[in-house]
Amino acid sequence: MKRKLTKKAKGGLARAASLTSEERRKIAQKAAIARWGVKPPQATHTGNFKEKFGIDVKCYVLNDEQKTAVISQRGMGAALGFSPQGGGRLTRFINGKTISEYLGLELLEKLSNPLIFKGVPTVSGAPSIHKLHGFDVTLLIDVCKAICAAEDDGKLHPQ
Repeated sequence: MKRKLTKKAKGGLARAASLTSEERRKIAQKAAIARWGVKPPQATHTGNFKEKFGIDVKCYVLNDEQKTAVISQRGMGAALGFSPQGGGRLTRFINGKTISEYLGLELLEKLSNPLIFKGVPTVSGAPSIHKLHGFDVTLLIDVCKAICAAEDDGKLHPQ
C-alpha cells in the first residue's frame, strides 16, 4: 500500500533535493549539536598496538586540537586481559576495593568519566553515528603501574 505524502512532506523532500551536500551536512551538524548539546569529537582514523607493543587493541585518533590518541573502554579491558566481549568487566575491576586504592582518586575519576566520541567516518565519508566510550591511551600505562604495585604487595586476587 502506497502512502500519500502530505503537502509538508513533499515540501521537505523538495527542499532536501535542492540543497547541496555541504548544506545538508551543515544542517545535520547543527541538528546533532542541538540533540547532544555539544559536538562530540570524531575519530579521524584508527591504529593498532600490535606491531609496536604486541597487543592487538584498536586505538583511535580524534579530531580535537591535541589529536588525542584514544583506546576504547572495551579495548582497555582487552589490553588488561579481560574478555573482549564488553567494557563492563573493566568498570567492575577499577571500582574494586583493593585496586581502587592503588589507582588513586585522580585516575579513578578519569576512568569513571570516559571520553565520548564518534567512530571513524564511513566509507562514503559520512560521519559515524556510533558513540564510543574510551580513554586517553596514556591511562593504560597508569592502570598497569597500579596493577603491578598491587600485585607486588600481594593484594590482587589470582584472577
